[in-house]
Amino acid sequence: MGPLGRLRAATRAVGFATWTSGVVYSHRVLARFDDELATPLGKRQFIATWSRGAFPLLGVELSLVGGEAPRELGKSYLVVANHRAPLDILVCVHLVGGVVLSHHGVAKIPVIGEAARATDTIFVDRADSRSGAQAIRQMRRRLADGQNVIVFPEGTTFPGDEVRPFKPGAFSAAKGLPNVRVLPVGIAYEPGAEFVGESFGEHASRMAARPRTPVWATIGEPLDVPKRPADHESLREIVQSLAHTSAAARDRRR
Repeated sequence: MGPLGRLRAATRAVGFATWTSGVVYSHRVLARFDDELATPLGKRQFIATWSRGAFPLLGVELSLVGGEAPRELGKSYLVVANHRAPLDILVCVHLVGGVVLSHHGVAKIPVIGEAARATDTIFVDRADSRSGAQAIRQMRRRLADGQNVIVFPEGTTFPGDEVRPFKPGAFSAAKGLPNVRVLPVGIAYEPGAEFVGESFGEHASRMAARPRTPVWATIGEPLDVPKRPADHESLREIVQSLAHTSAAARDRRR
């Protein structure tokens, strides 16, 4: 990383931390005087404000290739996306809103952990069965209350555009809930943007040093919650198709 990259990374880190802390603190203070700001809708508006400001601060250029977030009243969605980088979280909460199922280590990251807690992120330690069971209960409660829940069922981040097999645990949270559907999303980056084989700090610094980080996303049509292993594979194939659509838009831009 050259001097310009280091300067860019440092400037973006300060800007992102200042913006995130300011929005989180402002929302916390204002929510004391306006109960509506503490509701799921109020928090969704807070997330939308934060994400709109975060994209330019991080040099992220998001292109929505196709689809849109559904606005059907009385419905909540288990948002299912492929996972390539921490930015996937920002992309999904910006496009569709909702709470995120995230690795428990995120809670300990300065600034980001505070923002995650402020947006009711559900933390899970996948090595602890009790943590997994508790996370599923929280997801189920949020979905039943009409909130979207965002999951990355590949379980971790991977390079490339291939969508790996889905782990079934997250889908059990939505089973039997009559007003819940699945919303598939496919995301694509330029090669080298993936979070693989490095610490979070190394990845964040490397990405912040880039002049820009384009991201392509495609939102699919709502689907029924999968019930059988074969349904999980069908959903994976749908997300794969959406990821390919996003990747095709990326490749046309080159």
